[in-house]
Amino acid sequence: MKKEVLVPKKEVENSDRTGKYNSLVIFLVLIITALVFSGSLKLDWTNWDDDLYVYENPLVSEGNLKDIFTKPADYNTYSPMVITSFALEWKLVNARPFLYHLDNLLLHLFCTALVWLLFRSLGLNVWWSGFAALLFGIHPLRVESVAWITERKDLLYALFYMAALLAYIRYIASGKSGQLLLTFLFFTLSLLSKIQAVTLPFALVMLDWYFRRKICFKAIMEKVVFFAVSLIIGLLGSTFFIKNVYVTTDSKAIANSFNFLEQIVLGVYAYAVFILKSVFPFAISTLYPIPALLQAEHWIGAATAVFIFAGALAVWRKYRFITFGLLFFTFNIFILLFLPFWTSDFSFLHDRYTYVAYIGLFFIIAMSMQKLSKSFPSFRLPAACLAVILLFVFSALTIKYIPVWKNSETLWNYVIEKYPRKIAIAYLNRSHYWYKNNQPGKAIEDLSMAIETNPEYLKAYMNRGFIYLKSNDIGNALKDYNRCLELMLPYNTSFDFLNPPLSDVLGNRGLIYSKMGQYEKAMFDFNLAIRLNPANYINYINRASVYHKLGRAAEAKQDLLNAKKMGALIDLH
Repeated sequence: MKKEVLVPKKEVENSDRTGKYNSLVIFLVLIITALVFSGSLKLDWTNWDDDLYVYENPLVSEGNLKDIFTKPADYNTYSPMVITSFALEWKLVNARPFLYHLDNLLLHLFCTALVWLLFRSLGLNVWWSGFAALLFGIHPLRVESVAWITERKDLLYALFYMAALLAYIRYIASGKSGQLLLTFLFFTLSLLSKIQAVTLPFALVMLDWYFRRKICFKAIMEKVVFFAVSLIIGLLGSTFFIKNVYVTTDSKAIANSFNFLEQIVLGVYAYAVFILKSVFPFAISTLYPIPALLQAEHWIGAATAVFIFAGALAVWRKYRFITFGLLFFTFNIFILLFLPFWTSDFSFLHDRYTYVAYIGLFFIIAMSMQKLSKSFPSFRLPAACLAVILLFVFSALTIKYIPVWKNSETLWNYVIEKYPRKIAIAYLNRSHYWYKNNQPGKAIEDLSMAIETNPEYLKAYMNRGFIYLKSNDIGNALKDYNRCLELMLPYNTSFDFLNPPLSDVLGNRGLIYSKMGQYEKAMFDFNLAIRLNPANYINYINRASVYHKLGRAAEAKQDLLNAKKMGALIDLH
């Protein structure tokens, strides 16, 4: 019996009677997606890393390409293409958010169009490709990637990732080396947008398998360079471009709360939750609380995920599309499921993780409905009605959720109302909003709530101590900074690397001791703070003040000279 060989859709386009509707369907897909997400154009900035990545990022405001591509940054991820796009926008509009949101929406529309082309190439007809592309375009879990300016990373990396897959499919169909080179170019651009693109070589292998391409020496060798580049960029992204990573003392962090087996169970449970949310997007939120202990639902969810995965592998001969779709989903989400455990994160079910991964699940859904409609003509109308209802519900949920991202206040109010006293960082971020808007009392209330939620939350003590210090409440400030040091000192006293957080705490405590007239204690803290971070001129200025009060004029003058060399505006006369 002759083995069936699949070919990319482009090769059989002439046999598709509905080919003439391609333009109409893609037009409708993009128009509907644009209308659903039009509310994102009214959004402002949030303090959820938008400050770190964009409007307080010197790499963006200065726009130096060499620095963007070669210098580590405070956000501990390597995404120079994204920062370059922000720098270009900054030159046009500075910190006005409209253009940034508009570009995010346009990128999402381009991604949606490429996803539609990918589905057509994988064998979906024009109508079911349109349905699957709309699932991708308007799904509520897309909101985080589109409405959040910082998540430009998802959009750019996905754009080049999809372009690479399409170029590779053309290479399979034509055998032209130019298409393979184009695949590599897009792959490189995707990696420079987000390191998550390291999964693309696995997707190329899956495409070979899906289209029944013969596995030969040539097919293997052409992937070697892709895997090599993935490895190199992955290593650089996790070493050289990591600037500030410290061991957490927080017992509530995932890495410290669960043993290795429990972490695996929690990750596999999240895998099952994401599969369920592809069809039933319940409990949408920016952040989700980490459980204190594993419950029965986590073990059941993990077992269900293993069953689903095993089942998808088992049907590969008869239902190749199911195996392909689930493997695509798995490869694109697997690393992210366990990333929080390695970085001591505060959440593990981020919606943005699904941006590319869901393409695999949407393909399974659409192809299943297409095959059922073809095999059972009586199912066509119910299938079409079900598809319309699903798209309508998703559109309504997305439109309702977008205004949550209007600004920092609305974003964190939503999370806190949804999960009261559950997520400490939500209170921390809202306190930052209150403080920036001259409401220090509300900021202290939220920071106190963050500490009540997590008594080992170092950043909350640091921020509350700072506000107390600014308010001249030095008694409470000293208590908070002493607590910070209890949490930090056992882990962060090494002088082999810069340690700005510990330096800042010591510098501020030194200032408190100086205000209290305890100059020897102040001097000890300032000396240690400067040793941990010699680049902070504030500590030199404050130490100079102590030197002056101790009658050590020469040393005070030297500290002021050092501070001036670093850029401090000081009149030495």
